Amino acid sequence: MKNSRLFEILYRLVEKRSVTAKELARRLEVSERTIYRDIDALSAAGIPVFTRKGQGGGIRLMDQFVLDKALLSREEQDEILFALQAILATGGARERDTLSRVSSLFRREGGDWLEVDFTDWGSGAAERENFALVKRAVLERRPLSFTYYSSAGERSRRTAEPARLVFKSGCWYLSAFCQTRRDWRIFRLVRMEDLALEEGTYSIRQPPERLEAPMPKDCRGVDLRLLFAPSAAWRVRDYFHPREITSQSDGSLLVKCAFPEDQWLLSFLLSFGGQLEVLAPDYWRDILKEEIKKSLNVYETGQTLSGLRAYPYVSGEGESLAQHKEVFQMEERKFCQCCAMPLDKPEDKGTETDGTPSGDYCRYCYQNGAFTAPDATMDDIIAFNLKFNEENGHPFGPQEEAEKMMRSWFPTLKRWRKG
Repeated sequence: MKNSRLFEILYRLVEKRSVTAKELARRLEVSERTIYRDIDALSAAGIPVFTRKGQGGGIRLMDQFVLDKALLSREEQDEILFALQAILATGGARERDTLSRVSSLFRREGGDWLEVDFTDWGSGAAERENFALVKRAVLERRPLSFTYYSSAGERSRRTAEPARLVFKSGCWYLSAFCQTRRDWRIFRLVRMEDLALEEGTYSIRQPPERLEAPMPKDCRGVDLRLLFAPSAAWRVRDYFHPREITSQSDGSLLVKCAFPEDQWLLSFLLSFGGQLEVLAPDYWRDILKEEIKKSLNVYETGQTLSGLRAYPYVSGEGESLAQHKEVFQMEERKFCQCCAMPLDKPEDKGTETDGTPSGDYCRYCYQNGAFTAPDATMDDIIAFNLKFNEENGHPFGPQEEAEKMMRSWFPTLKRWRKG
């Protein structure tokens, strides 16, 4: 507190060159005796400050005292001002007074020539509040609990001992000792929710010199050869190192790189849409092809996500896609085009007039080439399914949600499709 008060006094003296002890005492809410002791401390530190009695007197700095010429070069001043701008942008300082005071000490104008903003486009107050809370946890050495979403979408509750904030690759991360996992971890701030400071403090641990996101035990890397359209050049150069990129004569970009095989990689490649072709390995071409088929299936047939097969590779953080590539050879799941029952087994299918299995309808809705309930309406089938849902523990979810899903999906089924 005393150091802050000394800085305030020095700032006032540089700004006004002369001020009374009474004025300083009133502003800083201390006694005049305390102000005189602070003046003695400044003088002992080599600051040329003195007092003058009588009318027009007060506490003064020697006219020749100029902090910027005495201690710091112009380049060093610029570095300090830049650092302060960056701290303000991240929320590391509560107000802009510090920047204005230092600018005044340096006798520099135009302190707003630079704006540094590390927040994402469209980020709001919640993100800034989270950043401030994480910063407070680091500075006060208080445990922080939060809900965290991994790159594979897994949700878990963590309690961690924050060590430092890290800005890397355009994102903020928290380097912390995770009490839940009993090891060092790095958490991406945008994936942290429901943050709360815990009571008490923790002993300072020495973090690893270089902390990287841990590679899951079952995750392996894959060497990729990717070809990007010229229109994707700006993203390619944002994400890949120049040594991984080879420009082609037609403007396309060939990229040779290595990534961990996990759900994040699949999402990343899909984000390029038609601007990307995977050249190798072949099974990754199949993975993307089947994933695109699933997306098309949602929009072309109206099947909701809750009605699609959940593939194993999305079940765990970092789980290897290569381990499950046989899944991508399976046919897409089919459903009865009357009641939406899954047609997973041959015996689930209805029959045509010649006894062959129906490709569209289940055995409950269709036998010998005809509907078992020819006069039933779509509402009748939905009501039957809702009754089944209630009597069997809500396998389709709560009744209200199940009905909403059915009324959205059923009009797209073959029997009920209009036209």
